[in-house]
Amino acid sequence: MKFTLAISLGLVCLLLAPVGVKADAQQDQNACMMDAQVYCGQFIPDRVRVAHCLMANRSKITPACRDAIRRFK
Repeated sequence: MKFTLAISLGLVCLLLAPVGVKADAQQDQNACMMDAQVYCGQFIPDRVRVAHCLMANRSKITPACRDAIRRFK
């Protein structure tokens, strides 16, 4: 019963999340798109490995991508 309630509450929170959050996530993805292709192309489409690769190449990627990665740590 508690598990079902927790799942339901979680889904409601996701549905009520502001649209701006989704837009920010898309902006972050766009900020890192080129860096991911240049420095981590061998790991695409594995998003986890690409993220780790971008973090490992932090000094090489664009400032916009660095900021995006900082938000997801």
